[in-house]
Amino acid sequence: MTHLECFKQDRATGGIGRVSGGTCLANLPGVVLVRQPPSMPDFRHGPVEKTVTLDLDAGKAAMPAIEAPPEHVFRPGQRVLLLEDRDDFREVLHDYLVSRYFQVTSVPSGVEGLREILKDPFDLIVCDMMMPELGGEMFYWAVTRVRPAAGQRFIFFTGHQNNPRIKFFFERVKATVLIKPFKLEALDVAIREVVRKLA
Repeated sequence: MTHLECFKQDRATGGIGRVSGGTCLANLPGVVLVRQPPSMPDFRHGPVEKTVTLDLDAGKAAMPAIEAPPEHVFRPGQRVLLLEDRDDFREVLHDYLVSRYFQVTSVPSGVEGLREILKDPFDLIVCDMMMPELGGEMFYWAVTRVRPAAGQRFIFFTGHQNNPRIKFFFERVKATVLIKPFKLEALDVAIREVVRKLA
């Protein structure tokens, strides 16, 4: 806070003296206002109440903050359930997903897949449409009955895309679909599409 001191010139001597007592008005003849800087605290006789941090690297560019990824983004170690009745194709997909740092549980049928779903939820479900005992469509409805949020986490693949029933199902659930045969890189694209759905 700035303090104001009042001084008045002595007309007889020409000297200036402090005005003490009474009211000091700046517009009175011979009265001069002098602004005094705020008094600085004496740190020698008392504790320091404020800590001052000196930025020794002020001339350097600040490092950008690293933000944690949102919960919906797939990260290394997240769990994938893979359903495929063909051993050779299931093994190829399993190894590829593991190379992408997923923890993969592989099963040959929808029945076994449902057992796994009932144990624990999965972050991603990669599912063949044509499987014995319990196909992809019935597996989807069974899963979403017990875990409704899992409905957006499916990637289906099929070689029967022209089947009217399958086509209708895909349109109904707005499915992410891979058409056999497909390149493994297409699976990465499908995973990113699921990420967008979850966003």
